[in-house]
Amino acid sequence: MRISSRLIWVRMLEVVLGGLFFYAGLQKYLHSYEFAEAVQAYQLLAQSLVGATAAVLPWVEITAGLCLVVGFKRRSCLIILAWLVAGFLVVIFITMARGLKIDCGCGLFFQRQVGLGVVAEDAVLLFWAAGLYWWERRLVGLARPTFFCRKPKTED
Repeated sequence: MRISSRLIWVRMLEVVLGGLFFYAGLQKYLHSYEFAEAVQAYQLLAQSLVGATAAVLPWVEITAGLCLVVGFKRRSCLIILAWLVAGFLVVIFITMARGLKIDCGCGLFFQRQVGLGVVAEDAVLLFWAAGLYWWERRLVGLARPTFFCRKPKTED
């Protein structure tokens, strides 16, 4: 069986995207106090919800990212990651409209303030996840673009 080079590229893009979210979630988990401070700085949640949000979000990112890397429930992971990014974009726009100058708390490689750079980065991540989801939906009927799946059942 020959695997299409397009499927390999799609799978590589999924692994990289999943790895980014896994790493970001891991950084937020390892530095949970700083992440909780970043969540609180947005001033959008009641104090009682800041801790729960700071505890749950990293695990959602870690789980969805890891599952995407290993190829488990890829479309579901892509939907979860796209919704996380879309929600964060809404939060960023609200924060920018309110004029707050705070660290984004993204958990990637360096700290930076909420602004157009963060919006552009998250827009790329959103289109990346949405594009991969679209490819997955499009290819699922043609071929199973995965390295870890069962063979489709054939009707007798």
